Parts: sequence; C-alpha cells; structure tokens
Amino acid sequence: MRLILRLFVLLIFGFTGYANAGVILTGTRIIYPEGAKDKTLQLTNQESQSYIVQVQIDNGTPEGFAPFIVTPPVFRMEPHSGQSVRLTYSGEPLPGDRESVFYFNFSQLPSLKAGTTQQNKLIFAITNRVKVFYRPASLSGHPEKTSEHIHLSMEGKQIRIVNQSEYHASVRRATLVRNGKDIRLAEGVMISPKSGLVVTPSSEITSLRGLLLRLVLVNDYGVDIVTERRL
Repeated sequence: MRLILRLFVLLIFGFTGYANAGVILTGTRIIYPEGAKDKTLQLTNQESQSYIVQVQIDNGTPEGFAPFIVTPPVFRMEPHSGQSVRLTYSGEPLPGDRESVFYFNFSQLPSLKAGTTQQNKLIFAITNRVKVFYRPASLSGHPEKTSEHIHLSMEGKQIRIVNQSEYHASVRRATLVRNGKDIRLAEGVMISPKSGLVVTPSSEITSLRGLLLRLVLVNDYGVDIVTERRL
C-alpha cells in the first residue's frame, strides 16, 4: 500500500499539538528543460528532529497524472542533513509550443522517538507544493521578458490581462494606482501561455482610463519583476 502523508494526522492519547516545517527545498520553482536526462532537487532538514518525507508530482489535482518519475519517493531525513531527489521525465508527449506546468509535493512527518507513544501529542504532516515548469527547447523569446508580452484591455469596469508569451506568467500581485494609493486587482495567480485573466478592482472606480496598472511577476529565480502600464 502506498504511503500517503498528505492528509495523514496521527493522534496519540491526547491533545498536545506539534507541527513544524523543518524540511525545505532549495529554490522556489523547478524548471525542467526539454532534453534533460533528469533534474536533481535538493532537500534540507534544518531541524534537530528527524523526519519521514514523501515526494510526488501531479498535474494540479492530488491524483492527476504527471509524466515524471520521482526517486526516492519516501525517505528518512536525519537532523541537519540533506537529501537529493531525482526528477526524470518519462517521455509522454507534451505541447511543444508552450510551457506545461506540474506540481512537486513533499510531505514531512516528524519521526517518533522510542517512548514517544507514552506522551500526549498530536502530530501533523505538513505538505509543501512547488511548481514544475516543463520548458520545450523550441520556445522563442526568453522567460525573463514575459512582462513585455502582457497585453491589457479594458472591458467596462474590468481589466483583461493577456499573456501572449509561450511562458507562464506568475503574478504575485496586480494593483491599480490612483492618487498614490494601491487598489487590489489580484494576488498569487498564474496566467497560462496564450491565455488571459479578467480582474475587477476591489473598490469602486468611475473610470479606468489613465490609471496606472502595476504588475509584480515572479521570475525563474523567485525574484519579483515589476512592470507598470498606463490604461
């Protein structure tokens, strides 16, 4: 039976809570270029506590198929140790004219020491989720210039943001600037290649024309790229 840690909660004779995210992944996103034999990921246990870790990859839903093999799928991490995980593309066809996105998940559960079962503890598994971008070799342009391919249009009191590039646009924040104040449009959204997003200002605005729209995009290295456009 496959070990599933994602929703696992272990209750041992009581009510004392314990939850801690001690295992981290190097990097905020994973880029898998077409033609790569594999991609090595590095996990680090920052704590003095041992953890049991499960890794898996999906297409956006918990049981969704993703054409990648992750090894090893389950392992133990000792305190202040590192662990390499290999991500290998299995070869199933993916679109060649745009990026595809998947999700790498790693769940961590504190390893119980001998005698712990006699104590009152509530132990939670914590799951972290990181985007995996499969990047075809034939794509034109450069992902760092995705902001140059964002097209804006007004639809009444709404704004359509279109990503005309072949790369995903990860939007940390989108705001309108009026009289020096930010008006929220969207946060933490991703616009797929060749697709768009319609947003509505969080406060009433008589006219959008002439206002400044500020987009904060996240690049391959997790760095914010700020771009501004006048509507």
